[in-house]
Amino acid sequence: ESLQKVQRKNRMRFFLDMCILIYYASNDNSLFSKKTLEFLKKNEKAKFLVCHYIVELDLPKWIKRQNILVDEVIKKIQNPNYDLQNSSGWNSLYPREKQKGDKLIFKAQHIPNKNEFVQRLIDFQKDIEIRIFNFIKIRSEKVIQLSEIDEELKSQLLTYLSNNVSDANVIASGIQEHNKKEAILITADKGHWTKENLEWAIPQGSALSKRYKLPEIKYIQDF
Repeated sequence: ESLQKVQRKNRMRFFLDMCILIYYASNDNSLFSKKTLEFLKKNEKAKFLVCHYIVELDLPKWIKRQNILVDEVIKKIQNPNYDLQNSSGWNSLYPREKQKGDKLIFKAQHIPNKNEFVQRLIDFQKDIEIRIFNFIKIRSEKVIQLSEIDEELKSQLLTYLSNNVSDANVIASGIQEHNKKEAILITADKGHWTKENLEWAIPQGSALSKRYKLPEIKYIQDF
């Protein structure tokens, strides 16, 4: 590699969606997790940026739901008559989290040592939390305070994000950070995080387009 290429790689700034932190921390055999670990290793000299909205609001909510999920799964494993459908904890989970819970319960039915399986679930969840917070503390830089998020920019993003307030805040933070200093947005979400969507929400010639240059978006599964 030429010196310029190496220097450019070292200067790269990547703004991470929350899913990237989760894939990194999960460290499992999924394609997304493997791709994330490869990407972080390949770009270890780059700057990884995580916005305050993720650190202060999204992550704590996600961790709380994962702990509820593990707790509910354990109750069902230890007592097959436990009624998940009437549990407020279970009903607070997202459909994909319930699906994950159902898979774990099914898996546990075919494992003789239930106590060991339960302990592994608890340890795995603790490990994920430790890995995420260590990454944020050691390998990333926190950017864009909650009070800095541009309400007008966020509102425009909500026009296509159909009430996905979380994505609107995170993408707005990414755009704002990019306009302070160039950053590439990294996600796995090809539905919401797209160049076309951003250009539709912030059309050329609009007041916002004069204030904000749109960042490049790259997808972890394509690396």
